[in-house]
Amino acid sequence: MKKGIRAIVFYIFLGIVIVKPGMIRAQQQPQGTSTAPMSFSLQQAQDFAYEHNYDLRNSDYDVQIAKKTVMQNITIGLPQINGGADYMNYFLMPTQMIPNIFSQPPKYDELIPVQFGAPYSLTVKGSLSQLLYSGQYLVGIQTAKAYLETVRQKAIKDKVDVRDLVAENYVGLLVIQESTRILDSTYKIVSKMVDEAQKAYQNGLLEDIDVDQLVLNRSNLEAILINTKSQQILAYNLFKFILGVKEDQEILLSEDLSSFLAQINRDQLMNMPFDYNYNIDYTILKKQEKLVEWQYKLSKTAYQPTLSAFLTASTSAQRSTWDFFNTSKPWFVAATFGISLQVPIWSSGGRKYAVDQARLNFAKMKVMDEKVKTQVQLQVETAKKDFNNSYLVYQNKQSGFETALKIYEKTTKKYQMGISSSTDLNQKYNQFLTANSDYMQSIFDVVRLKIKLSRLLEKF
Repeated sequence: MKKGIRAIVFYIFLGIVIVKPGMIRAQQQPQGTSTAPMSFSLQQAQDFAYEHNYDLRNSDYDVQIAKKTVMQNITIGLPQINGGADYMNYFLMPTQMIPNIFSQPPKYDELIPVQFGAPYSLTVKGSLSQLLYSGQYLVGIQTAKAYLETVRQKAIKDKVDVRDLVAENYVGLLVIQESTRILDSTYKIVSKMVDEAQKAYQNGLLEDIDVDQLVLNRSNLEAILINTKSQQILAYNLFKFILGVKEDQEILLSEDLSSFLAQINRDQLMNMPFDYNYNIDYTILKKQEKLVEWQYKLSKTAYQPTLSAFLTASTSAQRSTWDFFNTSKPWFVAATFGISLQVPIWSSGGRKYAVDQARLNFAKMKVMDEKVKTQVQLQVETAKKDFNNSYLVYQNKQSGFETALKIYEKTTKKYQMGISSSTDLNQKYNQFLTANSDYMQSIFDVVRLKIKLSRLLEKF
């Protein structure tokens, strides 16, 4: 998304953008919706995105899922009750061979087929089990909690990402909106100059080449205006998508670029201390490191025994006819209590290799810790240099724009008075457009890099 809005803004800067300080205002978007427009300041847009952004909504679900995972792991060590029923219908009774004890005298060396049992059997049973000790259970709960903390920290980072993405796209859309408005205004001015030049040519006051040059400028400006309006719609829809606004809902921006520029305090940002322990990326890494450590501990608990207790009870009945609800016939009750001990003895190295893998993963996290420390330090140093350079460029381009504007205005007056050629006017016109384009690019860059640096220096 960031690359998309930057590409749009850069494309606009390749065209003609005329703007003066304090001119940026929210522009109304194309009509066609029946609902009232939603007006957003930057803070309001960020708050709306916190509730409706698609990625943040899924991030919230991830936290809820992680909470349920913790609870699921806890319930493993709580009493477990199960019930069941077994019904059997011997429509073909099993036959067994027994010695012929019914003859006189009994013939033990002679086997005869017999059938035992009732054709209908029903057993109702229940069981209660309780885990008494399990190292895997105890450490598993802590591992699940560490996972929950990791997911929560990730959700915070997602929120920060969306916050900064909204801010950057808010500024980008303001630039494109104002570009479109100013291009419209400029096009009207150029068209008026073309009309005046054509009248002057008809009166013999101008050469045809002067008129053709103005007509060419208007044609180029018209093509740029068409493309700019198309890019504005794209940026507008992209911003709505980031916020999570419905497709048919119109939005307006209530802040302007001057408010963003007024919030920039270069000295404060450049002198703000940095502590990697509070960096969002490093805090996430520490949560992940803790999770991997618990996973390492969990793998070692596979060597420990597991002790559990159980209680089972059942009642059963056998019938020659299907009359299980006849209370006059007996049901036979059975109950069992026991303790089960499971002791791991030999796994052919399976448990050892699992522990080795977990230990190596934990060692990798230590290396990653050192890497991220160095990485975030470098990011801050680079961001400070980039921001400082962009701020100096912004001041330079602002001064250059004001100078180019004065030169263009004076040349226009001279041209209207007939003491300046159309070639000179066209040169100063293009010079002014380039200065203005560079100035707008510098505004976007300094605001974007300020957002990036502020995020790196922010404490989490």
